Amino acid sequence: MPYTSREVHGVTVLVVISCISLIAVVGLLLAISLSAFNTRSSLDQHLFVRTHVAAYFISLLFSDMIQAIGSILNARWIRDMAVEVGDICTLQGVLKQTADVATAFWTLVIALHTFCLLFLGVKSSRFTLLTTLIAGWSGIAAIVIAGPAALDTVHHGPFYGISGFWCWISPDYNTSRITLDYMFMFMAATFSFVLYMLIFLRMRGNIIVENRHVSFRFNKINAWRGKQFEKQAMTIARQMLLYPVAYTILILPIAASRFSAFGGDDVPFEVTVFSAAVFLLSGIVNVTLFSTTRRLLPPDSFRVPKWKISQPTPIPELGVDSYYQNSGIYAESIVDEKEQQQKYPYAASVSDTDYSTSEPLSIRTADSDLSPPTVVLAPPPPEVVHHHHDSRVDSLYSLYESTSPVPLTPADDAQTRV
Repeated sequence: MPYTSREVHGVTVLVVISCISLIAVVGLLLAISLSAFNTRSSLDQHLFVRTHVAAYFISLLFSDMIQAIGSILNARWIRDMAVEVGDICTLQGVLKQTADVATAFWTLVIALHTFCLLFLGVKSSRFTLLTTLIAGWSGIAAIVIAGPAALDTVHHGPFYGISGFWCWISPDYNTSRITLDYMFMFMAATFSFVLYMLIFLRMRGNIIVENRHVSFRFNKINAWRGKQFEKQAMTIARQMLLYPVAYTILILPIAASRFSAFGGDDVPFEVTVFSAAVFLLSGIVNVTLFSTTRRLLPPDSFRVPKWKISQPTPIPELGVDSYYQNSGIYAESIVDEKEQQQKYPYAASVSDTDYSTSEPLSIRTADSDLSPPTVVLAPPPPEVVHHHHDSRVDSLYSLYESTSPVPLTPADDAQTRV
C-alpha cells in the first residue's frame, strides 16, 4: 500500500498524538507508583492507590499505552512511504486489536464497579478484585489468539495484514473484525452509557433502592439514601464515572466511519484520520481527567525518596597540627612517637592510651593493611600515694615524716629554738 504526500502528513499526525499519549500515560503511571510507595506505611485505607478502582484504572492505562505503541509503529510506513506485509505489520495488528479489546473491557469494568458501589450499595471483596484482574487479562489474550488460531488462514491468507493505511485484521476477515473487535467496543460504550444513566438517576433521587426493591419517582428527592459508605470512597467512585462517559464520546466518530465503510460508502481519507485521531486521544483524556480530579492522590506523596549510602569512617593519620607545627617540644614528641612505631609496630602509642576508662582500645599499627588490629587492655591508672603526717609534728619546716616519734629533751628544744 504506497503512501502519497497527503497520506504521509495525515499518518504523521496520528504518530505525534500517540507519542504525546504515551508520554502522558507513562508519567501518570510513575506518579501513581511513587505515591503508592510513599504512602505504603499510611494507615488510611481510603487512599486511591488502595481501592479496587485504582487497579482497574491502572489496567486501563496499560491498555492506552499498548494503543499508543501500536500507532507509533506507523512511523515505519512513513519512512518506507508504503505499508508492507511482514513481522512489523503483524505486530501492529496484534497491538491494535489488544488495545481495542482491553480498553473496552476495563472501561466497562470501571462502570460496573461504580454501579455496584453507588447504585446497589455493594462493596466488592479482595477475591473479586483478583479474579477480575486475572480473568480479564487472560480473556483478552484468549480473544487475540482465537482469531489466527481457529480460522482457516491457509485459504484466506494471514489474519493480520494491511487494512487501509496501516495494519490490522485483514479485510478478508470482516466477520472477525466485528466479533473479535468492534463488538466489544460497542458493547462497552452502550453498557457504560446505560449504567451511567442509572447511577445519575439514583444520585438525583429519581430512583430509590430499599431492601433490594427499586422504585422510580418523577420528582427528585434531595436526600440520597446511599450514605452507608464512607464519603471519600463515594467521591472517588463518582469521579471515576467520567472515564466511561469519555470513552463513549471518543468512540462515536470511529464507529460512524467504520460502519459507513462496512455499508459500502466511500469514506474520505480526512474523515478516517480524524476519527482515528479522536480515538487515539483516549490516553491523553484519561490522564487529563485524572490530573484535574481533586485529591485522588495526596499532594505530599510525590516526594522523591533520598537514598543514603553509608561510608566507612576515615581513620585520621598521625601528623602535627598546623597550629603547633612550629612548636619544638610538640614536634619532637611526634617524631619520637613515629620512630617508636616504626621500630616497634605492635606497641601501643602514647596518644592511643586512655587512662580514663578500662574498656579495650583498638591500637593502629603500621601493618594494619596486612594484619588485623591488635586489641589490648589499657593499663590501670597509677596509684597515688598519700602521705599521712604525724599530728605531733607542728613545725612547718619538717621535711621528713616520723613513723616512731622521739620525745625532745630540754637541751634539744632550746637548741632548736635558737
